[in-house]
Amino acid sequence: MSTMTDVSIQNAATESKHACRCGKGGCGGGSIAPRLPATDPAPGETERPWEAPRPGRPLRKYVFIQNDPFYLPKVLDKYLREYADSTVGINIQSVAQGKRTVFQTATDLLKMYGPWYFQWKFRKFLVKKLQGKIVNGLLGSTRVCHTVAAVAKKYGVPVHESADVNSEAFRAMLREQGVEFIVSISGTQLYKKALREQTPFGIVNCHGALLPRYRGLMPSFWTLANGESLGGVSVHYVDRKLDNGPIVVQRTYRIHAHDRLEDIMARGKDLAAEAIIECVRKVEAGDLADLRPNPEADMSHFSMPIKDDVKRFRAAGHRFF
Repeated sequence: MSTMTDVSIQNAATESKHACRCGKGGCGGGSIAPRLPATDPAPGETERPWEAPRPGRPLRKYVFIQNDPFYLPKVLDKYLREYADSTVGINIQSVAQGKRTVFQTATDLLKMYGPWYFQWKFRKFLVKKLQGKIVNGLLGSTRVCHTVAAVAKKYGVPVHESADVNSEAFRAMLREQGVEFIVSISGTQLYKKALREQTPFGIVNCHGALLPRYRGLMPSFWTLANGESLGGVSVHYVDRKLDNGPIVVQRTYRIHAHDRLEDIMARGKDLAAEAIIECVRKVEAGDLADLRPNPEADMSHFSMPIKDDVKRFRAAGHRFF
């Protein structure tokens, strides 16, 4: 597995511009078939990626994923088991939310969750990181992958480091790699217009709720806090607004009275892997006649919970772990 910073992104991209990772000779190297809309777009408007003609071969894919050691290594492993040959790279994003640093995000979580859940989660985080460094790093074993980077190494997919996937250097690397379709798994960055428009078949994002409800942050917490009987995941196209864009795939799970937050987060991530794989299959086949609307008129939006929200969560009999 190669790991690159923005300084070396352009050179690495040029070297692999014409490489075909699928081994079938059908990926077309770095070239991208022209995008032709089903109908001419209005002036100043770009065609929609789901209307682009399918190339009759696996799309050259790229993955954005959060550096979360708890559930995401398993999700990425399931995805790469199906699509490693046509995935040209992975960008691992910080767990920090928005413009917050990792330390600020950790402080926010401590204030929100309280010391007991925070210390339990933090100890698990340290153990996962240590296992990743020793088992996957020093010993070189990928039999059990404790980090998303180890999963990428297991399947031989390059990791490209960049603090900003919207930067010109990073976007140039994606163009040189011939990236046609991007899958975002719990990504922590917003994907701006230039990035969206240069990706011929669009960007899809996996969100941990049944959109259009529960847009925003911490959807598992809010789903449980509000007493929902059903939770789920949605894989949707990315557009200019957060958690917006037509829905390609939704999967649901039932929430029981005894469920803890950790239970439904694990359940959601298991479904996420299945939903992402189904989404990629549909996009590559052009099977998008049943795209579901994601109307803003029906949306609910939530931000990071505050202490009062956590008190209400506990008062309703819910537990974190």
